[in-house]
Amino acid sequence: MNIQENVSLANYTTFKVGGPARYFCNVETIEELRSARDFANSKNCPIFVLGAGSNVIASTAGFDGLVIHIDFNSIEVDGRVIRAGSGSQMYDLVDTAVTAGLVGLEWAGGLPGTFGGAIRGNAGAFKGEIKDTIQFVTAFSTATGEIKIFDNPACEFEYRESYFKRHPVWVILNAELLLSSGNTEQLRSIADEHIEFRKTRHPLEYPNAGSMFKNVPIQTIPTATMELFKDFVKIDPFPVVPTGKIIQDAGLKGYQVGGAQVSEKHCNYIVNRGNASGEDIHQLVLEIKKQVHDKFGITLETEPEFLGFDT
Repeated sequence: MNIQENVSLANYTTFKVGGPARYFCNVETIEELRSARDFANSKNCPIFVLGAGSNVIASTAGFDGLVIHIDFNSIEVDGRVIRAGSGSQMYDLVDTAVTAGLVGLEWAGGLPGTFGGAIRGNAGAFKGEIKDTIQFVTAFSTATGEIKIFDNPACEFEYRESYFKRHPVWVILNAELLLSSGNTEQLRSIADEHIEFRKTRHPLEYPNAGSMFKNVPIQTIPTATMELFKDFVKIDPFPVVPTGKIIQDAGLKGYQVGGAQVSEKHCNYIVNRGNASGEDIHQLVLEIKKQVHDKFGITLETEPEFLGFDT
């Protein structure tokens, strides 16, 4: 295992921002993961685990510890079961399921990031969520070195949340999905439709981290405000108001801090117009949250993780 020093995190995040990691390593086996943990312990430094970097915004200061880049990317099909490493790309996993004629992942057509990241954040779209098909998750504790198998209830999935997101010492190694039998041609059509939807509706021409904020459950919205948005409620997978609509109606479409901008194509995306820093993005997020709360009484929650920031 090769431990590198002062590695730019901008090269490992989809936002293309972030300063240096004091230490950095790529791990492909559990043995390498254990060795990385031992190294961090020997240096008495914190650990941050990174997948595809599609849900991370890193500060210019970087990370004064060890960043472990997970590269467990095996995918196996056994009847209606798929077993995959946490570093597997979601587009590979969706393609594998569709090719095998298995129903349950076609909603994720075009979804960026890794399988482990999708589990950690209970990714979802088009009325589907990763929790719907997860059977077991195998994870490693960077605190104790223990390996544990979590069944679906033990994962404590919630809306864009899981046990692993709330307890980041647990590093997802692999997981098992139980899917249903279906028609490959029909599944391919659905997945392709979702891919095309993302290409058309989302600002993929600029570096970004996907949806910046969770959609807003209707029960958390003040009654008077709800009157303004009652015609825009959608199921995701329960009744919510799309955050993009809320941000747009707050007058923030195209709003910019430094090189970071609220997308003019989809207002729940912040994009890097070419020279954004993590600080620009962080400041823009704080400004959006303030203006939305001041105007509508709605408290927005972010989806991505901010690395190297106090809040």
